Amino acid sequence: MEIESPQGFAAAASSAVIILSSSAAGMALSTTHVATGSILGSGVGKAGAEVRWAVAGRMAVAWLLTLPAAGVVGALTFWISHRIAGFSSLLLGDIVIFGILVAASFYMLWRARQQKVDHTNVNADWDTSTNSVVPADVREAKTAEIRPTELVG
Repeated sequence: MEIESPQGFAAAASSAVIILSSSAAGMALSTTHVATGSILGSGVGKAGAEVRWAVAGRMAVAWLLTLPAAGVVGALTFWISHRIAGFSSLLLGDIVIFGILVAASFYMLWRARQQKVDHTNVNADWDTSTNSVVPADVREAKTAEIRPTELVG
């Protein structure tokens, strides 16, 4: 099912409340995690809504992996910058770190494009003829139920 305006409003409002209250309390959080969780929650809260639980499971795994991964990358970056700064001038060290980060970014972009070819997209079941997750035959059946097939006059 697609998200409608009331669900979008509920997701945005709940995200804002969580982010602002966390900020007021001085706690760090991931705004992306909050927003996706709010969208998932608004989908679950709608009567008759169908949640793609496989996608939700992949989101949960990604949430569990991002914090330790960010810690490892931060520690590695600190270690590299500390080692480079110890062996060279500050400006040269900054240039080397910038070059490493640019190279890592290009590598990640290249890997993402390689995986895009090998794996299906999250929206693999997207029906391009209706531009919706609802397949064309299901959409037509619902429209036929709502609209009278004959006018009596």
